[in-house]
Amino acid sequence: MINKKSYVSNKIELRESNLAVKGLFAKQKISKDELLVDFSKGPGKIINDAKANILYRKHIDYMLQIDFDKYFAATNKKELEEADYLNHSCGPNAGIKGSLRFVAMRDIRKNEEITFDYAMSESSDYRFDCKCGKKTCRKIITGDDWKLKNIQNKYKGYFSVYLKKEINKIK
Repeated sequence: MINKKSYVSNKIELRESNLAVKGLFAKQKISKDELLVDFSKGPGKIINDAKANILYRKHIDYMLQIDFDKYFAATNKKELEEADYLNHSCGPNAGIKGSLRFVAMRDIRKNEEITFDYAMSESSDYRFDCKCGKKTCRKIITGDDWKLKNIQNKYKGYFSVYLKKEINKIK
């Protein structure tokens, strides 16, 4: 069963995805800056790196990093919800506002999958092979991608709060 406690725009629905098993898709046109998902009232929990690593090893990988040692996560199947199916793309159409809210970075067409680039929120020690198929695909995604100048410029204004602070320190 999938919870619906987090806000998910009524313009979005859960469907099968080519990027992962499931993904969120636009049922109709969505305008730039529209709120897509807000996890702030969701059933997930704030956890640390150690707990996140345990969940990852159990293939419960529905989490959003919100600080260097903090994640907002579905820690069991009861907490899993529709909003947890936001997938990665190197050519995303959604970005982060604050730490737990996602907005449209541009107009989104009907039937387009809603995606964000994990570089907007992730700084943990991880890597995976990306198969998003976008022209801008980095092929290998890591927790250090937020440090790349071209990524910082591309997603300016759409990074999680803690990464915005780090990027501002670097500049």
